[in-house]
Amino acid sequence: MLIRNMFADDINRKINGVIKVDQSGDDVIEQEVREYVITNELKKHFMSFFSYYSDAFDEPTADIGVWISGFFGSGKSHFLKILSYLLENRQVGDRKAMDYFVEDKKIVDPMVLADMKLAADTPTDVILFNIDSKSETNGKQNKDAIVNVFLKVFNQMQGFCGSIPHVADLERRLSEEGRYDEFKAAFEEEYGDPWEESRQDFDFIQDSVVDALVSMDFMSEAAARNWCEKAVEPYTISIEDFAKRVKSYIERKGNNHHVVFLVDEIGQYIGDDSKLMLNLQTVTEELGMECMGKAWGIVTSQQDIDSVAKEISHNKNDFSKIQGRFDTRLSLSSANVDEVIRKRILEKSDAGHDTLALLYDQKETDIKNKIIFNDGVEKKLYT
Repeated sequence: MLIRNMFADDINRKINGVIKVDQSGDDVIEQEVREYVITNELKKHFMSFFSYYSDAFDEPTADIGVWISGFFGSGKSHFLKILSYLLENRQVGDRKAMDYFVEDKKIVDPMVLADMKLAADTPTDVILFNIDSKSETNGKQNKDAIVNVFLKVFNQMQGFCGSIPHVADLERRLSEEGRYDEFKAAFEEEYGDPWEESRQDFDFIQDSVVDALVSMDFMSEAAARNWCEKAVEPYTISIEDFAKRVKSYIERKGNNHHVVFLVDEIGQYIGDDSKLMLNLQTVTEELGMECMGKAWGIVTSQQDIDSVAKEISHNKNDFSKIQGRFDTRLSLSSANVDEVIRKRILEKSDAGHDTLALLYDQKETDIKNKIIFNDGVEKKLYT
């Protein structure tokens, strides 16, 4: 038997050495879920997260912050993506994400599976993003940088304009009144190109926007032009208003709808900037108080929250408050890399296993003679 035919999976397949949250091709996602290895450490993290998450269904809570830490190579971004697929119960290939965990026996604990199924069966909008890539070029200089990024991705998730929040507000209002599709049709008739392809160039399409709003009797021409003038001014939103906007969206959806923000590399983005940490803390706090367990913030960082908070907080009360916003903390290590390699890369097919077992029986003595030395020094053998 050829060596390449001994393995359970094709050894020539491409395997991403670094998992990135913005890689969203169907083939990439299917490989990430199908080949995901649940180590003993990860079993505990899945148990902790889904236990805490499912508890909020019975007892609404304001503690909705989850901090996932782990240095490069610990798998925190992969873990974050897998959580996003499970919470959304995304269709992956010919199965739902949850089916991979049940049918492939990735997790067998019935209690954990019950909590996971409860989460997967709940209608959930999952917003997964790398915060640095979604932030404006000079975004970090703004003390409200984090809430602005959250607003941007929240608008994009609903199909609204992410880069121009004034425009997203108009789209939201039209949508709430059931006239958004009517506006898009009116705009395309006036301008000639679809609205979604044109709205980024708002400065150049204002006349067509005004004409569309007037033609559908949504605004007077004066009101529409006045709105267009304001739409190019700097945009501000308080964290409280943002949280209320998320709550209003959840209530309109009904049916116990949830919204989960999954933010990769928050620690790297915050660095040692206390204003950004305060902004994150307040966003998490307001979402918790307004939505009571129906909106969650799950973030990753190379450092644990204690280390980040200590670096930027000189006040003991501030330090405690920052910690308190993220009650659920999961720390990933690289200790189980050998287990992942063995199961993901070196797993044998049944024929390959049988062939190797037969060969080992024949060669066991030869192998031992080659790795046992009579030099008085004890050396650990391969198992």
